[in-house]
Amino acid sequence: MAQRPSSFAKPFIPDVTRLFEFRNGTMSPAFANNGSMDSRTLSYENSDLNDITRRQMMEDINAYRYDLDFCRTQLNAPELLTPQESRTLQIRVLDCSHNIRHCQHRIELIDAQARNAARNAAQAAALSYKPMQQHRASTGTPVSMGNFKRQRVVKATDSDEDEAADSIMDLDDSGTSSVQRLGFWKCRLCTSQKYLDAGANRVPSMPCKWPLKDVSKMLNHFLEMHVEHTPEERCGELGDALARNRGPFEYWLMRTRKQELDDTSIIDGFISTLQSGVLPDILRGLNRAASAFPNSIAGVKR
Repeated sequence: MAQRPSSFAKPFIPDVTRLFEFRNGTMSPAFANNGSMDSRTLSYENSDLNDITRRQMMEDINAYRYDLDFCRTQLNAPELLTPQESRTLQIRVLDCSHNIRHCQHRIELIDAQARNAARNAAQAAALSYKPMQQHRASTGTPVSMGNFKRQRVVKATDSDEDEAADSIMDLDDSGTSSVQRLGFWKCRLCTSQKYLDAGANRVPSMPCKWPLKDVSKMLNHFLEMHVEHTPEERCGELGDALARNRGPFEYWLMRTRKQELDDTSIIDGFISTLQSGVLPDILRGLNRAASAFPNSIAGVKR
């Protein structure tokens, strides 16, 4: 067995205060005599787990670097070490280096997650709505009359407005981008084989005889009914309906629901999301049927 050199200096006693960071640079009373933390005294002003983890990773890096410096200092005096001690210190140098690299990688992941969260928050803010400050006039917002020829001499009823919308919409079902209350859509799910094979308990019980004209009715029809179809199919049909009725959809958002759009191109994003089979979360707060979607039974949230 190798003998320790007679000139071996006094053993180096590690300074544990280098392994713990304190704001005042002294050992906290919360630590016991052996340097361990009393768990009852732990408290964090910041409850963000990412921030806590990142700070702890930095503390670990500082501790590993101190350990690494200690090992290298000992290795710089090989005449004071036995071969076994030298080998142990060399392995410890590698171990500390690996741990430092691991902590650095964890910090990079945390920082990347924080940047992604900030980017997602900015995107969500772009889709947010502000309550409109202007109230609708008591007589209502004028509707674009387009090629409507008949002159109104009395207050229009709902049936009159429906007739007016029929005359406004193109008969070839090409859709409209005019910002008006009523649109036009013939439900294709009501004529699908899935619906016809659904039996007596299907909803609606009979195919729609009349086209869907009001955007609220379109939302309720596809998000609350036709549960024989998958949620993706219902969202896709609703997206196609709103794509053909972009103007009425914008009217419903800005005037009926009194929402102010920072950018009207957001509407195209909603429609694209629906056509991909996904319901935009913002619609859940604006429509009762959307808040309960998806549902397996009409009117009941799954």
